[in-house]
Amino acid sequence: MRLLLITILAGFIPTMAFAGGHTTPGAGYGTAITVGSKKMEGTSGVLVHQTTNDVWIWENPLKGFPKATSATCDQFFAFASGQQQPIGGSFTCQSVDGNGDVLISTGAFQSDGTALITQIAGTGKWAQHVGTQFIGKTDIQADMSTSVYSWTPKK
Repeated sequence: MRLLLITILAGFIPTMAFAGGHTTPGAGYGTAITVGSKKMEGTSGVLVHQTTNDVWIWENPLKGFPKATSATCDQFFAFASGQQQPIGGSFTCQSVDGNGDVLISTGAFQSDGTALITQIAGTGKWAQHVGTQFIGKTDIQADMSTSVYSWTPKK
């Protein structure tokens, strides 16, 4: 059950965020496939580190931006001992697009089941979008390790 919940949460986190005041590639969707998972147990809780390989697809990319790119994301979840529901979590995603421009997005899980995503670094065309935020959510949980998610600009 805990792994299913982690996978569901992880499915909506690997997304993009773009800077305020700029035209952005906008909403999109992606897929996440879990490729690794580690667990650290303490006396009062458990930490889980999960890695996914993702594909991001933008609905209406800006001119010169890719329609799709791949990413690697690392998610971290904290559980109190004996609990199935995480008490918190965060993630970081890295991507190098087809033109060689890089970006890093990070985020945190929200109490409403979404994820708040912020682009924290970018080069080339991504540089002007550092700082903007998106809201992500899981749309389809295909199985324990595969999900489809979407994101929209934060209002």
